[in-house]
Amino acid sequence: MFVLLLFLRAGHRYDASVESLKKLNHWLYQIERAIVVFSLLIMSVVVFLAVVHRRYADPESVLANKVGKWIGAERDTSTWQTLQDISGPVTLVLIAVFVYLGFRMASRRPLWNVGDETGKTAKEIHGEPLPHLKCAIYTVATILGSYVLMVLLFGTGKLEQAECIELHQADDYSFHCGMFPAGLAWAQPLGLILSLWVAFLGASMATKDNLHLKVEAVQKALPEHLKRISGLLSGLLTAAFCMLLAYLAYEWVVSMKDQWTTSNHLGGLHDGIEIPKWASFSIVPIAYVLMGVRFIGIGVLAFKGELDELPPELRELKAKEAEAAAKSSSKEPAKEPAAKQAPPPDANEPSHDTNDEEEDGR
Repeated sequence: MFVLLLFLRAGHRYDASVESLKKLNHWLYQIERAIVVFSLLIMSVVVFLAVVHRRYADPESVLANKVGKWIGAERDTSTWQTLQDISGPVTLVLIAVFVYLGFRMASRRPLWNVGDETGKTAKEIHGEPLPHLKCAIYTVATILGSYVLMVLLFGTGKLEQAECIELHQADDYSFHCGMFPAGLAWAQPLGLILSLWVAFLGASMATKDNLHLKVEAVQKALPEHLKRISGLLSGLLTAAFCMLLAYLAYEWVVSMKDQWTTSNHLGGLHDGIEIPKWASFSIVPIAYVLMGVRFIGIGVLAFKGELDELPPELRELKAKEAEAAAKSSSKEPAKEPAAKQAPPPDANEPSHDTNDEEEDGR
């Protein structure tokens, strides 16, 4: 009896620890997803602003150059100069038209909590378009706001870039120079660093959902007990390989940090941005450790027969079918039990009414 109690108590502790590990894994997944979303947002904004600055600071118009090539206008001729002069107003008008059409054709459908759209027309789903006056007001506000933002970031261009750089180095702000007179030279290295973080965190997130590519032809042909053992061995071997890569990446990061420390924080930096290489590459050993731990969990779940091996598209389809079934069951009214009906009289048996008529006749 004492041994049985110890066994039950150990099983209860095991279940509690498994639930705690699942919650910890879920919260780590949420943190990884937040970092990925934030990194993608920052990367897209920074790269977009860098491209905008290149076009904003270029004295020549790309549109005028393209049109000049189409019509055969040579450079530094009167036709080419005329195209350069009118390209500014024409570009502004084109931008205004595209922004106006964007507001006019924008859908008013909510992003979340869409609800049931079966049987609805496109007009009922997306709603009525915005009025023309409101679209025009939004267009003017968008263009003015974008221009003010460009001036605050990159200046008006009335001062030479060398003067603006001198003012920037002296920590002096000029409205004609903006906050980044030399542009966003650090946009490309920052984008590469964020891409590295997104890639390795995405690999770790894919491990959590068991979405990594694997060869399953042999494993599917095995019987059930051997399939579980194969899943456990596969998870453990993959985890060991991830831990080996994590150790090698850790040694590499430590060597880069030593280089950064011995150079008095002047070496071991990325080009164009003062971010140490060891800090940006520190995600590599962290991600491999997370993947290794999660592969161990996948192997254990496979051994216990609790691993969800459905493909991602089938998982989504299964979840949608379950949600639709739950909605349909909640909408159906509760059916009352039908009252018992008397069986129809047999044609061969005389009815009670007939018997009564016969008695009255007698």
